[in-house]
Amino acid sequence: MLGCQSQQEPSETVVNTQNEVNVPDQESWQATIIITREGQKVAEVWAGHILYYKKRNETLLKDSIHVDFFDNAGQHNSVLTAQEGRVDNATNNLEAKGKVVVVSDSGIVLQTEILQWDNRRQKIISEVPVIFTTETDTIIGDAFISDADLKNYEIKNPRGYSRRKVPLKTTTPEAP
Repeated sequence: MLGCQSQQEPSETVVNTQNEVNVPDQESWQATIIITREGQKVAEVWAGHILYYKKRNETLLKDSIHVDFFDNAGQHNSVLTAQEGRVDNATNNLEAKGKVVVVSDSGIVLQTEILQWDNRRQKIISEVPVIFTTETDTIIGDAFISDADLKNYEIKNPRGYSRRKVPLKTTTPEAP
């Protein structure tokens, strides 16, 4: 609890409950936190500055973040980087903001400004524009949902270009 004493009346204490919610219970610099699901590690989160708020039931991640995602077998499958983020301590859901980039171990790249990790569903979700790049395709979309390794994905309003080789077959029309 924060308080201060008035100079006119030394015995009177003023309590500011608004600041109580804004002061972290714990603070760490250049630290790592582990996100689990049913005891299995699904993500390892590093941040330049971590602020834990017990009453708000959240952890804020500042000064750049780096997240390694793992599959159900514990194998690494992708990396997320962003400027900042937030973890809901009740659900272990993660929200990343600011120049968010996800790179799968297979080389697929997702770029956006805001991205959520839904821990219960084990899905990466973005409701803002995304750029999704594979070895042969670059797709721009208005929203995105995928598994952590970016193999099974949906893109809302997709558009873009492909460098895939498409076989062209010419046919001669039959004479009447």
